[in-house]
Amino acid sequence: MSLNINSNNNSFYSLFGGSSSNSNTIFGGLEGSIGSLSQLRSGSYGKLIKSYYAKYDSDGNLKSEGSKKSKAETGNLGQIRNESAALNKATDKLLSKGKDSIWNKVETEDEDGKVTSDYDKDKIYNAVNDYIKAYNSLVDTGKKAEGTGVLTQLASMVTTSAKAVNTLGKVGISIDTANHLNIDEDYFKNKANMTYAKDLFNGTGSYAYQVATKASMANSYASNELASITGKKSYTDQGSYAISADDVIRKFNETT
Repeated sequence: MSLNINSNNNSFYSLFGGSSSNSNTIFGGLEGSIGSLSQLRSGSYGKLIKSYYAKYDSDGNLKSEGSKKSKAETGNLGQIRNESAALNKATDKLLSKGKDSIWNKVETEDEDGKVTSDYDKDKIYNAVNDYIKAYNSLVDTGKKAEGTGVLTQLASMVTTSAKAVNTLGKVGISIDTANHLNIDEDYFKNKANMTYAKDLFNGTGSYAYQVATKASMANSYASNELASITGKKSYTDQGSYAISADDVIRKFNETT
């Protein structure tokens, strides 16, 4: 898919509803479609967002901590870059079209000579499973994130999955309390409607595309933060933060 997405000053609000003027928040839109909304509100990502912004004053400056980045944090940013890239690579296989697409139906002939055309469910399952493994790894690494941009995009990625939980369930994919995706292989191969699977994982605007978009943006933020730490590249206007910490805390509290 090779997404190349620039961050902007409204990126913080992607988690809360799309823009600073949108009163119909993304959390509010979830209430009618999923029963696990409280998991997002009180879960690890929600707590991380609150605890992170509590460290900063209204001007975005640390209240008491030094601004020096630790070696561990630098390593975490590098891991986020690698794992977000791995997720996008796994998504590329699902989004691929044309003669090499895993969604092309294949013909098989039984012993009576009857020819049927169907999806290669083994190939599709393997691709979806690779996506899930990469997704879960990035979720776990993201819990250690310190940067506002990275944390917000990965939290938004988790929210995107929660919005799709009902459709994911139709192909045997569930979300646990750690925000991990889990797939039931037998259900996926033998009971799931592959039309639902294709709608979820193939095409611009699909669930997988939206998640990869968030991962790509997290990758961009992580790259900017690493550049800032190492001094190889300074922040640009696209990497700046235009809203205060108090604004974000208030916005988050309004939705939780």
